[in-house]
Amino acid sequence: MKKVIFKKIAIKNFLSVGDDPVSIEFNKGLNIITGSNKDKPDRQNAVGKSTIADAIYFAIFGDTLRQIKKELIVNNITGGSTHIELDFEVQMSNKITQCKIVRSLSPTKVYFYEDGVDRTRDSISNTTKYVCNLINASPAIFQNCVIMTVNNAVPFMAKNK
Repeated sequence: MKKVIFKKIAIKNFLSVGDDPVSIEFNKGLNIITGSNKDKPDRQNAVGKSTIADAIYFAIFGDTLRQIKKELIVNNITGGSTHIELDFEVQMSNKITQCKIVRSLSPTKVYFYEDGVDRTRDSISNTTKYVCNLINASPAIFQNCVIMTVNNAVPFMAKNK
């Protein structure tokens, strides 16, 4: 059985994240993302919770959960280059492979590393396919089983095969 464990994500100039990078280290087990609004402490909306989920999805698949147009992904205030790094490990039997995806917009690039060795393919599309095969997940599976949000939750029995 293959197991994927997310370790860390670093986000810069992506949706609501600006020039100051946001870095999150994931704990073992279930990670629940909550937020606090520093301007209005009694509110938890519009603080970047969905941006984190979108960044993980974007790092792996090159798209966002909310299917935002590419030109709107770059933070509109900073206008800087979007840069996301996702570190994770793949465990299979007794072997653990350390992986890192680096994806950017303006310019659009993706790099993939396994145990520190560059495994980037000849195109962005082929690199994305390589990662999907490695983690055994399609966008639909990932959306419904890994990143579960109130906006796209589908009852388990109603899911596609």
